[in-house]
Amino acid sequence: MNASWPAWECRDQSDQAELYYNQPLRAKNRRLEDENLNLKRLLREHGISWQKNQPKPVRAKTSRVTRSSIIQGRTLPHLPVEIQLRVLSYALTSPHPIVDPLCKSRPERMLPREKGKRNHIAIHFLATCRAYRFEGTKLLWSNNTFLFTSPASLRQFGEIDLTYRQKIRHVTFRLIARFYDDEDRVHRLPATYHPSLKSSVKLAVQRRPKEHTLARRGFRAYAWYQLIDFLEAMLPPHDPASKASPTQPRPRLFPALESLRIDFVNFINDLLQYPPQQLHDLASHQLGCMLNEVVLTGVPTDECGLRVSTELSGLLKDEGLLIDHAPTLVAVKDGVRMLHCVLPVCDHPSKVVRGMRALHEHHFFDEDYHRHNWTEFPPAPPDEGEPPYSPSHSCRTIWKKVPIKLDGNERRWELFDRVSGMPWADAEEEATMFDFLDEDDDPMVCENCGECHPGALLPDELMDLYDDDL
Repeated sequence: MNASWPAWECRDQSDQAELYYNQPLRAKNRRLEDENLNLKRLLREHGISWQKNQPKPVRAKTSRVTRSSIIQGRTLPHLPVEIQLRVLSYALTSPHPIVDPLCKSRPERMLPREKGKRNHIAIHFLATCRAYRFEGTKLLWSNNTFLFTSPASLRQFGEIDLTYRQKIRHVTFRLIARFYDDEDRVHRLPATYHPSLKSSVKLAVQRRPKEHTLARRGFRAYAWYQLIDFLEAMLPPHDPASKASPTQPRPRLFPALESLRIDFVNFINDLLQYPPQQLHDLASHQLGCMLNEVVLTGVPTDECGLRVSTELSGLLKDEGLLIDHAPTLVAVKDGVRMLHCVLPVCDHPSKVVRGMRALHEHHFFDEDYHRHNWTEFPPAPPDEGEPPYSPSHSCRTIWKKVPIKLDGNERRWELFDRVSGMPWADAEEEATMFDFLDEDDDPMVCENCGECHPGALLPDELMDLYDDDL
């Protein structure tokens, strides 16, 4: 039987109990490690070896000169510090994102190429000496990109010192929707999920016993609550070493984060309910206006997915870029599979968020009637380079660099409409909706720049757009 009714959105109690059970074990291990380090330090200070007491072999005095004695007396060739740092940087840089650092990898959340390969980093360099450990640790966290497949692995990353976390500029979240059922039913991922799917795919549904309580039973999903848990893990972690300041806010998990990619896996249209209210509070308030670019893949195309995309746009600064891409991954029983992208990234919907606020100072009043200016939040920095010439470019348009491929660094310039946020080629008809003048009358002059250009706006109409946006 193929059940297609909506799934209840909730956190599974069994999974939450397992996380709660493992957390005290990690804390206990940390206490034991600290205790062992203190004991070793005391033994070294008193000249006692912390290893097994074994008598040192007594070497007979001899005047014989051997080849081994000559080699031991010589020093190794010395390399300049610059070359050592370059070798260290190359050895500790992975060409692929590191999956769930500091946590045990879960094969069911990884691609086949991620299971069969290492991170291609020589981590043993950090155990060579103190200098290599000090310099190599900085290179390890600053030169690599990281992929997190669970909120627990993201919270574990908060144990890294702030000096290393503040160098990270980009991270990727992989949200795999998890499904539960207390009946023996078959649930499938429809072939309409992606054009490359030839037939429907059987979902991996975890069986749960039917409880005789008033709790929600039946078909359940851990999808939007998983997104909320990911965002909550990005909030400022507790750092006992730092002193609380009444004037300086606590730094977030990634204080210098500029771009974020979220891969939604197995998020099916018309199957999930609307996200809880906590999503708006996290994305638009607690973590709002902090990123320059957000890439979303696999968000459902129904009304529920549109609402999630709108809420996640609150993470962006003014003039930030939001890219909504088709699904790139599908989760099956034994892991995650890659889906073939039919169109490049530049042909998928992209949007510039709040592009008009940089032209006019605008304010709003909160619930306590306190005035706030949008100028308090700096906009996203402009892209480097010189954009091409376009006769449509005016104060109403903005140039942004859009990636050609999701996993590539190559980008191309694209012109966007500041009002609607859509690419100018798609919004050109909408750009002239305020042009009420006939051909015999004078052309409309823009009040912003004093020139005539397509889609010129009057101040009153501009303020109406602000009100609709808010």
